[in-house]
Amino acid sequence: MHGMCTYNLNSLRSILQKQRKLPLNYGRYRVRFYNATIDNIRETASASDLPQAMSDVAKREVQHHSNLADEWWNVNGPLQALHSLNSIRVPFIRDGLVARGSIDAKAVSTTHVLENQQILEVGCGGGILTEHLARLDAKVTGIDLSDALINVAREHLKKQANARLLENITYKIEPIEIHVKDKCNFYDAVVISEVLEHIDDKVAFLTACVHSVKPGGSVFITTLNQTIPMWLGGVLVGEYVINAAPKGTHRWEQLISPLNVQRILDTMGCQTILVNGSIYEFWRNSWRWINSTSMCYALQAIKTGSF
Repeated sequence: MHGMCTYNLNSLRSILQKQRKLPLNYGRYRVRFYNATIDNIRETASASDLPQAMSDVAKREVQHHSNLADEWWNVNGPLQALHSLNSIRVPFIRDGLVARGSIDAKAVSTTHVLENQQILEVGCGGGILTEHLARLDAKVTGIDLSDALINVAREHLKKQANARLLENITYKIEPIEIHVKDKCNFYDAVVISEVLEHIDDKVAFLTACVHSVKPGGSVFITTLNQTIPMWLGGVLVGEYVINAAPKGTHRWEQLISPLNVQRILDTMGCQTILVNGSIYEFWRNSWRWINSTSMCYALQAIKTGSF
């Protein structure tokens, strides 16, 4: 199994650097196809399991989000935009999986629509998205590097007193690079929601994420675009004026465009089939799809073979 998951990151980066720009047409629901239970939760990863040289950037990001643990499930608190995002990202993931044809037609209009779907959420935080996907009967594994946030997720899950959720969710304090060693080509989908903009080495991170997905499975990403409008309106105004997100949450150098995400995924045998632009309307705490990816976007790619 480990042989199938061999990483060659330098080669991938080289390919990525040599690729020419691709003519893409992104917009709302605009599609383009390309030819090319609580007790069994692992409490923590051992020290030897963690990356040997966790970067200062990664440490900073983990600490920044861990500091918000007490407010994570406050729907009117500093993370209210993240809670509100579920209104579009949950249907995006649900509909993307339905479109793949692996969902029982009888379940499509029910709360069991994602039954038997194995989903990995990387960077799950306190479980805001995890619980919503599990309510659709998906089997969701949520992993995160923050023990504070995983503890928040577990405590919130226990308070739900919902046997169905308890059965459907597994939380682990574990990096994706370690998790994939035992879960190569395993999941029907990997979800990377509001995480990629906090990762410094995106090639290594996405490589591990793609390895976790079975051939024919989906990669779902939601993140911020690296544009001037996003930086000025979404980050500077959003964080320092209207407090739509905690100050210091985002950094320009860590943002990435959908084109560059697709380029990385292309080198890993993943076809990007859908990119939706989105925007957050802070005055009514609401998200909606728009015909532009200049602010935020949601992307779905399909793993076409073993990688």
